[in-house]
Amino acid sequence: MITIILLLLILILLISNYYVHYHGRKGRLINLIPGPSGYPIVGNAFQCFGSREEQWKIVITLTDEFYPIAKVWGFFFPVIFISHPNDLETILSSTKHIEKSILYDILHPWFGTGLLTSGGAKWHSRRKILTPTFHFNILQQFIQILIEEGENMTKSLKNAGDTVVKDLVPFFSAHTLNAICGIMCL
Repeated sequence: MITIILLLLILILLISNYYVHYHGRKGRLINLIPGPSGYPIVGNAFQCFGSREEQWKIVITLTDEFYPIAKVWGFFFPVIFISHPNDLETILSSTKHIEKSILYDILHPWFGTGLLTSGGAKWHSRRKILTPTFHFNILQQFIQILIEEGENMTKSLKNAGDTVVKDLVPFFSAHTLNAICGIMCL
């Protein structure tokens, strides 16, 4: 009985894999993008195992081998790597294609529907409100504080001497907080 259920499950997954990858419109379009061949059902998911350094090397290899655009499949979800700056500019400046991936749904319980997780008209209206904040002239007044804190961070790292700093997160967090507090005091 268990064998029949497992075979039925594998058959359903193979049919779903075929439909998503080759029969559906999105799958056919995504498969036009160059990328490494994957296994049925799991795609290239096995390449995700390993240390972060190994994963980074795989991403760099993929983007070099399939420059300027590459795709991999993780089960039924495609991941597209875009490397050329002109392509990135075209995509990021688009007001039409600003819907978030399904992966952003994981963040909704923590962040709600803020700028990071919202999409469409809600994202566009909130982005319009924030855009003037990052204007070059406004950021000019913070440059001196950021330079000073960068120099303080460099001095702190040099003062560590021969000791190896393995975890830089607390180190960067402290100096980032100092810069934010300096900016807030203006």
